Order: sequence, then C-alpha cells, then structure tokens
Amino acid sequence: MKTTLIFSVLFAVLFLFAFEQTPAQEKDLFEGGTVWSLTFVRTVANKTDDYLKGLAQTWAASMEEAKSEGLIVDYKILQGNAVNKDDFNLVLMIENKNMAVFDPNEQREAAFDAIQKKVQEKMGEKEFDSTVTNYDNIRDLQGTKIMREIHLKK
Repeated sequence: MKTTLIFSVLFAVLFLFAFEQTPAQEKDLFEGGTVWSLTFVRTVANKTDDYLKGLAQTWAASMEEAKSEGLIVDYKILQGNAVNKDDFNLVLMIENKNMAVFDPNEQREAAFDAIQKKVQEKMGEKEFDSTVTNYDNIRDLQGTKIMREIHLKK
C-alpha cells in the first residue's frame, strides 16, 4: 500500500513537471491585431475598369459609410497581375476590430442593410441593381478568407 502511494505521488510530480511551461514557451511571438476579411476576384479580360467603376459606386460607397459608423476599421483594394488563368487579380479587403464581428448580430446586419439601402437610393435603384447584376458577367469570385493581422514581438 505504501509503495503504491509513493509511486502515485512520484507519478503526479513527474506529470506536473512534464507539462510545466518554460520561460521561452510563455513568451508569445506576436500580438494579435485587427482581423481582415479578404475576397479574391478575377475580372474578365478588359473588364477590370468597368468592375472598379461599379465598385466605387456600390462597395466603396458602402464601406465609407460603414467606416464612418464604426462598423469597420478600414477597407482596401489590391490590384495585381494574375499569375495564371485561375488566379485572382483583385483583393477586396475589409479591416475589422476583432473576430467577434463575425458572430451573428442582428443589430450589425440591420446597420449594413440600412447602408445598402442608403447607397441604393443615392445611386438610383435601377442603376444600382443593374450594376450589381452586371458583376456576375464581368468577374468571378475566387474565394474569401479571414486573417488576423499580427505584430511580431522583438
């Protein structure tokens, strides 16, 4: 009985030391920053300018309003050459405060719906619908990603 108790205590002590963190493990390599939603787009040949004109009236106008209302931190568009026929040439980026903004939130969704309605009314409902409908003819969505910005520690 005494031997079993000694082995149990010895095993418990060894178990605790095996999982003890070293100072190097305690130090994080980076600090988390804002969270980016990235949408990868491939435009049809010779239609990039048409797509960007439409985005300026719809997407960018919505993003400006969302930014002014504090719903997003910032937004950007990156443009580059596609490396092959299946690659994207535009990245639409939306910077968010944190991951929590992706949780279901009726109030946030209602705010974005109101922004879309405002942009739609300003542009004219027919022109807005025509522009957004035309997106299907001049671009192909390649996918989306959510990525956190990180800041390396020294």
